[in-house]
Amino acid sequence: MKLDCKHIWRELSNYLEGEVSEEVRRDVEAHVAQCRHCAALLDSTHNVLVLVADERRMDLPIGFNARLRERLEREMSISGPE
Repeated sequence: MKLDCKHIWRELSNYLEGEVSEEVRRDVEAHVAQCRHCAALLDSTHNVLVLVADERRMDLPIGFNARLRERLEREMSISGPE
């Protein structure tokens, strides 16, 4: 089965937690190998999970949330989901 971006987004957490079938795992990996947007989303989500698991507290720079949101919106409008 070939997964599109929306399927990848729905399965991302399950994939990262190892809670998908072997077939879905292969499909996610094949899609991410070809889609830079989903590859970045997978990498970012993984990094967030690692940071959340880390008990240290880090303060974000002022304006970080607004800049992140603007960049994500810009990236989504340029590349868009497949």
